[in-house]
Amino acid sequence: MSNIKTALILAAGVGKRLQPITNSIPKCLVEIEETPLLNRNIEILIDLGFEKLMIVTGYKSELIENEIEKYSGQIEIDTIHNSVYDTTNNIYSLWLAKSKINEPFVLIESDIYLEPEALSFFTTPDRIALDLYDPDKHCGTTAHVNSDGTLNKLIYRGELYSDYTEVVYKTVNIYSFSYDTWTKIARKIEYYIHQNDLNIFYEVAIGDLVQNKAISLKMVDFSELFWDEIDTCEDLARITELLKKQTINNSVI
Repeated sequence: MSNIKTALILAAGVGKRLQPITNSIPKCLVEIEETPLLNRNIEILIDLGFEKLMIVTGYKSELIENEIEKYSGQIEIDTIHNSVYDTTNNIYSLWLAKSKINEPFVLIESDIYLEPEALSFFTTPDRIALDLYDPDKHCGTTAHVNSDGTLNKLIYRGELYSDYTEVVYKTVNIYSFSYDTWTKIARKIEYYIHQNDLNIFYEVAIGDLVQNKAISLKMVDFSELFWDEIDTCEDLARITELLKKQTINNSVI
C-alpha cells in the first residue's frame, strides 16, 4: 500500500471565539511561538514528504493566499474558496473540495497544534485520531471504539456522556481516507447538502457510515502525543503556557 501524499486543510472559519485576535487575521494564522498554525502544519507535511495540499479558505482568504506563497516549489498548494463561510459549517467546506480529490488523502482542521510525528501515522489510509476524553479540557464530538481499535460510534455535541459505560475518546479532527472510503463519505455529504443541511459537521456523515458498517476507520491513539485544539483565547493561553514550561524543562535538562 503506497503512502498518502495528499492533504486537505479546512481553514474557512471566522474563529469568533478567538476575537479580538481574529478581527484582523483568520483563525489558521493565529501564532504559537511566533509561527502561524497553518504554516507549522504545512511545514510538517513538507517534512513528511507530502506532495500536494488543498486548503479550503473563507474568512480573510487573501491573507492565507499571501502566506502560502512562501511554500512555492516545496509542495503543490491549491486553494478552494468557501464564499459562504459565515453561514455554513465544515460539511460544506469539505463538500466544496470533493471535485478536486481523486486520491487517498489526509484531512486536517486548521486550528490543530501537533507535534511533528503525529501526522506520520496518517500516511496510511482509513485512520482517525482519538485521545482519551478529558471533561476539564475537551468538548465537542467524542467517540467509542471496538476491541480491535476500529471506530464504533461518534457521539455528537449535546449527547450525554454519562449514558455510556465504555471508554470515551475525543476526536482530534485528523483523518486519513482511502479513495474508496472518501467516495462513500462524499456521497453521504452530497445527500446532506441536497437536504440543505449546511450547518452540521462532516462528522455526521462519517458517523452515519460507521454506524451502518459502510466504512471502517482505525484509531490512532493520541493519548501519548502532544496536541491541542485552539478554539478560544483560553486555549491559546493554555498551550502557550505549556510550551513555555516545556522549553524551560528542556533547557534545565
